[in-house]
This record gives sequence, structure tokens and C-alpha cells, in this order.
Amino acid sequence: MPYLSPIKILAIGLVLVASASARASANSHAALTVKEVVESIKVPASDMLRAAHNPRTEEQWQILEHTAIRTITANSLVDPGGTGPDDNGGIKDPAWQAFSFASDNTARDSLEVTRNTDIDRLLEAGYELYPLCKCGQLRLAPGAGNR
Repeated sequence: MPYLSPIKILAIGLVLVASASARASANSHAALTVKEVVESIKVPASDMLRAAHNPRTEEQWQILEHTAIRTITANSLVDPGGTGPDDNGGIKDPAWQAFSFASDNTARDSLEVTRNTDIDRLLEAGYELYPLCKCGQLRLAPGAGNR
């Protein structure tokens, strides 16, 4: 058996610990799968923005503003990946990145529109956001098949 000096053993141990730590921390940001975030936050928020026909009061506009903020927050939750088995690999897919980028831009547009109380642009933004959330992201989301 070859002789391993204490320094070599320590170096090997440090490499193994660092490698395990890196793997464990790669997903430490995530508490949910991408599918859970999309289904519980993004889709209901896009539904609400799309269904907003004629908000009349400041309170109604504020509810829509908070909904747009939730959509933006959901985007930031899924961008680094999730806890689903395919979530972290899937976020590198160019199709996923394109949908994620478009969804984030549309959510930010929705926020601007709600802050400006522009009903015509709100309806447009809601109709743009809805298919991205409902169809595109559920189909392309990393871990979309994970429950």
C-alpha cells in the first residue's frame, strides 16, 4: 500500500469536502420546484392581470400592481433553478431562457402599466403574459413533469 503523507490526506479530504459542499450549495437557494413556482405564483398572477377589465379605484390598481410584482418575484425564483431533478439543467436550455426573458420583460411591462393606471396597455400586457405562463413555461419549464 502506498504511503500517503498527512498533508496528502488532508489535501484529498479538503477537495472531497469542497466538492460535496459545492454540489449541496448549487441547489441551496431553492425551496420549490420550477413547476411549483409557475403553477402557484406565475399562472394565477397572469390570470389575474389578464382578467382585469376595468379597475376603477386606486385600491384595485394597487392589487394589480402587487400581482405584477409577484410575477417578477416568481421569475427571480425560477431563474437560478429549483429543487426538481431536471430544474437546474433545464434552465440552461435556450428555449427556456427565451421564455424566461420574455416572461420577465412582460411582467415588468405589467408593473409599469399598473403604476401608470393604463387600462389599454394592461389588457395587452395581460394577454402577452398569459400564454407565456400558461402554455410556454409549463411546457418548457425545467421539471415541468415533476410534482
